[in-house]
Amino acid sequence: MEESEYKSTYRQIVSVACRFEKALTNHRAKCSYASHFCLADREGYVCKSEKCAVICGDFLQNMRENSRFTLKLKTVGKALPHNMEIRVQAGGLLGLQQALSAIAEDAGVEDVRSLISTAIDHYGSLDALPYTDIVQSVAQFQGRKRRQRRDL
Repeated sequence: MEESEYKSTYRQIVSVACRFEKALTNHRAKCSYASHFCLADREGYVCKSEKCAVICGDFLQNMRENSRFTLKLKTVGKALPHNMEIRVQAGGLLGLQQALSAIAEDAGVEDVRSLISTAIDHYGSLDALPYTDIVQSVAQFQGRKRRQRRDL
């Protein structure tokens, strides 16, 4: 499938984009509001609720802004490079989970939407979350280790 065809079909399938798609496709989190799909040789997620996508998007943007120093960035736009985005998404969710409970950091996030709802209920709003504590998980997060190339 040609890249332009892929992007066109992707836009038709994804009416409401899952804000944590990279964390979900890397099996670092799960979400009860995410619907999985496969397109060509790739996979993706669609959010079942526009309202939830907005809340998740607000949390993710707050994480990007608060992670600037950790990621050594002066400014943050809407999207980050792939590896940084995974660090912010997965590390941020794990940090939020750790801030709310004593669950081990490598346990994985079982439901993104539930986690964010619990955090809002506990802290009152997204702006009141302990981002300084959460960002520590972004700094410590390590993605997959690079494969070693074997010369035959």
